[in-house]
Amino acid sequence: MHQPPLWKFRLLHAIHAKGRTPNRQLLDVWERAEGSKADNNPLDTTQPWPGATDYNSVGVKNYPSAAAGIAATAATLVNGHYNGLVADLRTSSKSAAQMIEDNRAEIQTWGTNPELMLQLLT
Repeated sequence: MHQPPLWKFRLLHAIHAKGRTPNRQLLDVWERAEGSKADNNPLDTTQPWPGATDYNSVGVKNYPSAAAGIAATAATLVNGHYNGLVADLRTSSKSAAQMIEDNRAEIQTWGTNPELMLQLLT
């Protein structure tokens, strides 16, 4: 299910980051790189959440509402595996490309291809 554009602002707010253009660009290419069709889950997180169901065999979830999807995605981002990425989003001092470059390992931990994300920026 495609998410309305406000999901980016809501997710950034949930992790205490600003809705600045580079942050939104990063989330945009991340969503496109994931190609998610899961309900209310633009970044294809696998975070368990009340009311969530499995979208696929990897454990990507369908969330019952946009708010649940934002909360689950935010919980995933702040779980300790994505500290560099979250810090970059919070400081808002880098371009989307630089955030991807600087956080390749974390993006790969998520399961997304950072090279594809960089290609989608152009």
